[in-house]
Amino acid sequence: MNVPHSMSLLMISALVIISPLQEGGTTHPAQMVIRLLVLAWLGIVLAAGVRAGKLTIPVLTMRYVVLAFVGLALVATIFSPYAHPSRQWFIMIAGYATLFYLLVSFVDRWEHIRTLSIVIVLMGVGEAAVAIVQGLAWDVLRPTGTFFNPNFLAGYLTVTWTILLSVAIYGSRQVSARSRLWTSPVLWWFGLGTALGGLFFAVLLTQSRGGIIVFLVGTVFVLMARYGWKLAGSCALLLVLAGILIPTPIRERILIEHQQNPVSYARWQMWQAAISQMVDHPLGIGLGLYQYTYPLYAFPVDGEISRFGKVAQTPHNDYLQMGVEMGPGAILVFGVGIVLLLRELRQVLQSRLRRWQRSLVVGAGGGVIGLLTHAMLDSSLRESALAILLVVCGALIVSAARLTRGQTDAVYVMSTHSRWAWGIGATCLVLVAGVDVTRMGVAWMTFDRASRQAMTGETDAAIEGLKTAVALDPGKALYHHGLGSVYARAFEASRDKQDFQLAYAEFKQAIELNPLDSRLLGLLGQLYVSAAHVPAVPVASDDQQKFWLRAAVQVYERAIGLAPFSATYRYEQARLYWMLGERSDAERRAAEAEHLEPNFLPARGLLARLWIEQGRVDQARSQLHEILARQARYKEWRKNSLDQAFLNVDVAPLRAAVGETAVAG
Repeated sequence: MNVPHSMSLLMISALVIISPLQEGGTTHPAQMVIRLLVLAWLGIVLAAGVRAGKLTIPVLTMRYVVLAFVGLALVATIFSPYAHPSRQWFIMIAGYATLFYLLVSFVDRWEHIRTLSIVIVLMGVGEAAVAIVQGLAWDVLRPTGTFFNPNFLAGYLTVTWTILLSVAIYGSRQVSARSRLWTSPVLWWFGLGTALGGLFFAVLLTQSRGGIIVFLVGTVFVLMARYGWKLAGSCALLLVLAGILIPTPIRERILIEHQQNPVSYARWQMWQAAISQMVDHPLGIGLGLYQYTYPLYAFPVDGEISRFGKVAQTPHNDYLQMGVEMGPGAILVFGVGIVLLLRELRQVLQSRLRRWQRSLVVGAGGGVIGLLTHAMLDSSLRESALAILLVVCGALIVSAARLTRGQTDAVYVMSTHSRWAWGIGATCLVLVAGVDVTRMGVAWMTFDRASRQAMTGETDAAIEGLKTAVALDPGKALYHHGLGSVYARAFEASRDKQDFQLAYAEFKQAIELNPLDSRLLGLLGQLYVSAAHVPAVPVASDDQQKFWLRAAVQVYERAIGLAPFSATYRYEQARLYWMLGERSDAERRAAEAEHLEPNFLPARGLLARLWIEQGRVDQARSQLHEILARQARYKEWRKNSLDQAFLNVDVAPLRAAVGETAVAG
């Protein structure tokens, strides 16, 4: 596309280097930078094309698949009940498609494949070094490198491993023949062996079960491509046996993880829940909305203090998440794309190549297969760094296939008038998109800073910051939620009706933007309960307190409809019925909460109080004994804030009411 190769190389290198540095590219600032880099590269390409009077467009075998997938993402965005996250994910998918085409356009010689492979290797070796330092020097139990999750680090390292392993077994010193540093065979193999050993050790330190599977899959593919199935299978068997027999961090974690963290072994249940969603919503629920609809399909995890406490952001399977959010058709389209890419890989490997060329293609192929395998076990492709790595490796394979075929591209020649139209259109597109991306990134950073100010008691500064975030990005419910929460806390402290009205307005706006999030309804319910005890808040009713309490009951009923397995909402509703004097409804809801979550002790405590009022002292005493027994059972457990809330109940009034002064049981 008539773009200086140095500029294109700078852009893609910057993307590969920057994407992992902020928690694997998951933070909003990192995503802003990534999107701006892609836009800048696209702008440079379009500007060069307009200047030259022609655009060269790669003709790809999978062009219709890419178009179809982007089209499905667009449909899932247009019909989304919560537009903001859907729009963000559509921008992300469209950005990956754009990046893929830019890469294929740039990689028009084998030297480019070599250079990009070196960049990937250097980043992977650097991440491995950071992980080793974290594990050995900083005593981090499971190193993450610059990622936020060790599982994703393991997947990232696997790509570097497959490239270096392929280079090693093909004996490709020629890859870096131009550099005098590598002219010594001893130095070459020492450096290569050290890098491979460091990568392997870093993957072990992550203790990632999915990571080691991906590592094994990538390794087998590289060995199979070089030596055939028999030797590759034998090596895989030896690696599995070694993993079983030799003590390693991963083996030890596998042996005890089911006891310490039962949720981690609930992948099958997550996948079943995702399939149920696909059956109920064959056209998809909307891009990025899985976390909001998951509570409707939650499942119990026995062995945890909270059976339904885990709210999954993803189903830990990228393919199922595509199906849930975009419809099962998205899985089919993506699958066709995988088949076409593997066909391109096979074609390249069947061609006559130099050893160093074949080693890089096999390494990239192993990386792609590893990442696609990882996507079956986790939500790895929602990690920007891993998604970009998949796009880069896929583009290298497609480019290699084009080089072996000597494929030509379609050329669009611009007339004088069309050059002006293209120039103005491209400028507007890049500028508008760039301003939009920057606006959303700045909004998040402003919100993040204001949220910290709210936590430290800087209320006025927090309110101003949150107002700015809302003004910059009014479609994001979280910003309205944050601003409303600050107003609600101010209302509880000041009892000023203006703070109530401001909090109410923000919560209502958040609910209108995102009608799927039950947590927003819970916040509104808490606000109504606070208003029930404030005479300054007028209502058109003689009994103000009952008005607000009944309003809260209705809000929690809506919340239960969105999260039917939440014991907390049922408990809060039971408390409201109790305050309204409706004892039978209070007992019913408290019993439902206890049934859903047997360890939710506040519900048991409320039931005991209700039974004491009814004169059922023996039942209340039995409930007290059960509460004390469960508190003792989990006393030594490592508990998070949710677990603490489940077990936290004041038993002193109950003991006094049932005539016990010593610890029961």
